[in-house]
Amino acid sequence: MQRLSGTDTLFLSGENPAWHQHVGGFVIVDPAELPDFSFEAVRDFLLRHIDHVPKYRWRIKEVPLHLDRPVWVDDTNFDIDRHVHRAAVPAPGGRVEVGDLVGHLMSHQLDRRIPLWEFWYIDGIAGGKVGLFTRQHHCLMDGVSGAGLADQLLDIEPNPDPAARPVAPAEEASAGPEPSDLELLIRALFPALNGPRRMLGYALRTAQRGVTMARFLKFPPALGQILGQPVTALNDEIGPRRKLCYASVSLEDVRLLRKELDVKVNDIVLALCAASLRRYLLERDQLPSSSLMATVPMSTKMGGGHDTDNQLASMLVSLCTEIDDPVARVHAIKTATQAAKDMTQAVRTRHIQSVGEIAPPFLINAASRAMWASHLFHRLPVAMHVTVSNVPGPSFPLYVCGAPVSGFYAASVLMANMALNVTCISYIDRIDFGITVDPDIVKDHWSIADGIPSALAELMHATGIGEPTEVQDPFTP
Repeated sequence: MQRLSGTDTLFLSGENPAWHQHVGGFVIVDPAELPDFSFEAVRDFLLRHIDHVPKYRWRIKEVPLHLDRPVWVDDTNFDIDRHVHRAAVPAPGGRVEVGDLVGHLMSHQLDRRIPLWEFWYIDGIAGGKVGLFTRQHHCLMDGVSGAGLADQLLDIEPNPDPAARPVAPAEEASAGPEPSDLELLIRALFPALNGPRRMLGYALRTAQRGVTMARFLKFPPALGQILGQPVTALNDEIGPRRKLCYASVSLEDVRLLRKELDVKVNDIVLALCAASLRRYLLERDQLPSSSLMATVPMSTKMGGGHDTDNQLASMLVSLCTEIDDPVARVHAIKTATQAAKDMTQAVRTRHIQSVGEIAPPFLINAASRAMWASHLFHRLPVAMHVTVSNVPGPSFPLYVCGAPVSGFYAASVLMANMALNVTCISYIDRIDFGITVDPDIVKDHWSIADGIPSALAELMHATGIGEPTEVQDPFTP
């Protein structure tokens, strides 16, 4: 019996009608030279490949009364047609129409009675291209695993030998036999009875982490800086609606800047986001005098393997948006990022379990819904303005039924009062930015997407590198 980890349980139990906890990946393929390419062919292609992703055949089984973490069980009635769907974008089938459709698909929770994923075949994209959109619950896998999922579901050559594909180890292919409700209830009794003691221990360890953070940041002055962030046009109580927008830049250009400025690739990514958001808020006369703050998820996975459980930590990083000069801003972000890493490592030396391993799911869900119904997050001080995630993706071409993938974009989770998430994935020679927004809060979100290539051009001109490399737009004929 495989029980969900504490972090995975937290994603599942903390979900409510506004705080969706699923993530997605969207790719565009060009089947122009493949007359047999069709919805039916892609469906059969996917059915052949999902054996390499065992969790795609697992479903959630809840513990009675939600007294303990759920378990994974094999879906003995698995039906591919409950997961694979077809849709079409309206004319002209450009990036706006695609972003709106994918956003609509992201606006609804997944059906928990079946394995927690969906696949959409999207017709009508300009130039006869086809979009393939997969979304899965965050409890199924984290962002790094989601990017690696492409290696398992897609091909690395146009006409591969099916027998050459590696198969997941037998012990990882099955979730095991389904336990009875009585067995789950009996197993949950001791953790439930032991809950108060575990919660007390969790509170003490959390306090110790707080002391470590206080010493690192030299509280109390820094506390006011973190919890006294101004509310911007990016921050409000989110609802269920989502829209997507996209941007792409040359990976080689980013690497040139990294070398020229002696920074990390992630520093350049943060700087591009910072410049775009700075311009967006300046145009609305809402840029605060202090910097925007970003929460930056980072994977804590060690080694390889097929494990897709969420293993995450987060850094709180200044985007240095109060600095006008783009080069000075990059160097300031480098310093801020290093300080955030140092603090994260210092805090994580005091190991602490996820609250999802301590608190029973019914308590987590009740707290989540209570905060949502009472609008509590709307009343709390703002500590962060945006989520920015940088995920390494495939460095080699991918194919679906022989059709090459020409764009690779992410859709992700919005946090309670942060209506914007930027997740970028590298793919071959490009970095593709997927921007998820609540359109009721973030207006004109495409201007944020368009600001990213503009920010790259500004930074390249400022450093004297030259003009940006043209990146193929997969949304055009």
